[in-house]
Amino acid sequence: MEMFVLVLSMWGKNALGEWLYIGNQYAFNSPMTQIECEDLIDRRSWSHNLTNEYYRIQFDCMPESSELKE
Repeated sequence: MEMFVLVLSMWGKNALGEWLYIGNQYAFNSPMTQIECEDLIDRRSWSHNLTNEYYRIQFDCMPESSELKE
């Protein structure tokens, strides 16, 4: 069974309105099933305060074998 890790990455919006990865990410290094990982991403589980329309944090479930962005 393939296992997944939760990855949080930071993104910024450019002048064309496109989202670009800006170079910072965190991985929750406890392997889990894809369903468990997706349950952690569920917005009902998180409180958030979005005050800057040009930056965001993205949540992704990545296969444990994937390399983090560099």
